[in-house]
Amino acid sequence: MPDIDRIIEKLLGSRRISEGAAFSSRSYSDQPIIERGSDLKRRMDQRRAERGARHQQDAEQRQRQVRQQRPQAPRSTLRQQARGLADWVMSLDFELEEHAGATPERVQPRIAQTPPLPEAIRQMRALEGQGIPATLAYGSGAASSLFWRQAQLMADYEDDYEFHGGFSQYYPTYASMSDHQLRGYFSWRTRVRAGRMDPAPLSFAFVHVYELLCGVGTTPGEQALSDLWDFGHAYRDVDEAQGNKLMGYLRTWATDYAVYHNVEGALAHPGPDELGEAALVLLRAEHAQLRREGRAPRIENPAATDASPTPEQLFAALGAASTYHLCEARLAKDEPQLVSDVACDVFAALVSHCSKRRKTDYVEGLFGYASRMPYTMFAAAVFYDPEPHPDCTVRLGEREAYACKDGRWTHLLAIDARHRSADLGLALHAVDQELRRQLDYPYPLKERPVPKYLDKIVRDAVARRLAERAEAERRKITIDLSKLGGIRAAAALTQEALLTDEEREDVAPAQAAGQAAPVTQPPTDTCEADAPDARESLPPHVDAAPASEATPSRDDPAPAGLSALEARFLSGLLEGTPASQLLGPADPFVSVVVDTINESLFDLVGDAVIEFADDEPRIIEDYLEDVREVLNP
Repeated sequence: MPDIDRIIEKLLGSRRISEGAAFSSRSYSDQPIIERGSDLKRRMDQRRAERGARHQQDAEQRQRQVRQQRPQAPRSTLRQQARGLADWVMSLDFELEEHAGATPERVQPRIAQTPPLPEAIRQMRALEGQGIPATLAYGSGAASSLFWRQAQLMADYEDDYEFHGGFSQYYPTYASMSDHQLRGYFSWRTRVRAGRMDPAPLSFAFVHVYELLCGVGTTPGEQALSDLWDFGHAYRDVDEAQGNKLMGYLRTWATDYAVYHNVEGALAHPGPDELGEAALVLLRAEHAQLRREGRAPRIENPAATDASPTPEQLFAALGAASTYHLCEARLAKDEPQLVSDVACDVFAALVSHCSKRRKTDYVEGLFGYASRMPYTMFAAAVFYDPEPHPDCTVRLGEREAYACKDGRWTHLLAIDARHRSADLGLALHAVDQELRRQLDYPYPLKERPVPKYLDKIVRDAVARRLAERAEAERRKITIDLSKLGGIRAAAALTQEALLTDEEREDVAPAQAAGQAAPVTQPPTDTCEADAPDARESLPPHVDAAPASEATPSRDDPAPAGLSALEARFLSGLLEGTPASQLLGPADPFVSVVVDTINESLFDLVGDAVIEFADDEPRIIEDYLEDVREVLNP
């Protein structure tokens, strides 16, 4: 030890601190440890007391605020509470006096002031202590079966009790009410059945709905369903906020009631389901296409075994099931057939693409598979049926059904369509955008990014349909039979102009002898052997013109070498008569007559005298005087 002291002294020198000085420094205290612990405990107790006082003050302040905000009870309620307190005090006084040796006659008037509980309510209360046999609890809890038995017992009970107060309870039943609340409920129900809807706590309304669901106070079936809706609407008219909460549950319970009791009138109109029906049409179209292509759907669906929908039904379903309303687009209204054909082609191509390259078929990938889920009838309601429901299947439209097997319900959906498909909307938008681009439509759409495979499918479908339409337009031939007479006349005129002088001399003796003149066929591919005569092609109300007028000859006397028809045509143009009124069905075409006139007057005028303006012939203004001189030499 001396060696250690010497080492420490050598290291510290004069800086060595004594043991007593160490305990007197700022970091340490020479106070005993017990005293320091007592001081710490005292300070902690003081802080705890201060926090408790603050919490007490906050609680008292909150109570004062609640009392200030709480509505004042009516005087009648206060009097009733005072009477109840007085009755309790008198009953307690009676017990004290009885124990003290007082006679019952002294307190009999005091006991008579307490109103007796109706016998029906006492009998109903007696059921709560008997317990519920297990055989009555099929498919429900003991509370539901107890409620059903009490409701049957009190089905026709009426009361006239002045109730002031409230009642709030999850899954409210008779057992959860006090006697005071119970008599208030039955008094309110009496007025409701009489047609008077008074404001009441929401829990009262739920109890009355539970009664109707269990068939209490109504006739099961359509009448009970109607009473449910009538009560819900009437309660909402009195208290809108609480009534909306009740109606939110009532919509589901009404559908459950219609299914449970097979109310056909309610099942026939379950409500509009445009999305579900459209998705079912697409599913049927997909399965029909896969069967035609020799491929089976990955998941068979009994609702998709019907025949394939028509193109019109498929196009309408595409618009109803997608986020892009292609059926209402501007181009679809201008080119409905083209847009429908391309959209259906794209749908078919996507069905084939998914069937070959994906593990999920196209429509089921958009909306989901068929589902079969366990279902609880009248969920969140107090409902009980003493008899198990028979096995059945109830359908709500083509897409939805409910099935009961051994008392357990199942909800069936042919296709689980809950929202419009954005992927399908992207494909239909691409169809509309590409069609507008290819047609140079004046209202183009902004291009959206799409997958490469979808872009190729859309472009190929649009190109194929546009090529088919162009080919159909090219092959379209329109034959106007009313022009046949003019064609024959023009052909005869051309034939006559091609005859030489020797041929004309041969034709004249043959015509004089009454023989048919030889006919020289014009160089044309048209065969008129089977064509009807020009006179036969005329309408019944038009008289056939003589042969000399039907085929005018240049040898007829007319100015400047014009035929009578050409002179008449020129005169009509000078007078402003339309060309369609100057030529008959047996006359040549307007263009043939105009060319003949321009050729005849070219040597005289040195230019064409007739031109076409907007497909209508007219005499050039510079040559009007020349034409008048030709017609009136």
